[in-house]
Amino acid sequence: MTFYTYDYLHQSQSNWQYGRIAVLSVLAVIFILFLIHYLRNRMDIKYKDLSIIVATLLLLVLALQYNDFNSIQSSSKQTGQITQTVKQVANRLHVQPKTISVNSTNVNANLMVKTPRGYFRVDYNSDGSAFVLEKVELDGASKIKVEEAQ
Repeated sequence: MTFYTYDYLHQSQSNWQYGRIAVLSVLAVIFILFLIHYLRNRMDIKYKDLSIIVATLLLLVLALQYNDFNSIQSSSKQTGQITQTVKQVANRLHVQPKTISVNSTNVNANLMVKTPRGYFRVDYNSDGSAFVLEKVELDGASKIKVEEAQ
């Protein structure tokens, strides 16, 4: 069973989004530079071709970004929900959120929490607005892997 730390949950989504923004920014700057260079030297056609290639790559990356926008937004929302749950569990158990790990990156019915005080199962009510912590004993606790932020 894999558990994810609070820092891992908090950083996993933001790194990928920043990477995409960086790629888009670099491609936009390269496109502008090639376009300016072509407009200064209209006789040098290689800069026109390079501008077209970079513009095509830029449009492709923008299309992929638009295509993934809903899934990124949904996963960011779920990560926000699970980090809020981790904060609430930490508050109830009087421990730091950084010492808590969960077995899922989104809120689900089988959410397990690993804390310094032991393992707990999170039982949500029917509409998901509140939960109860139930202490559990895990069989095979040696097979547990914890994913931490890097």
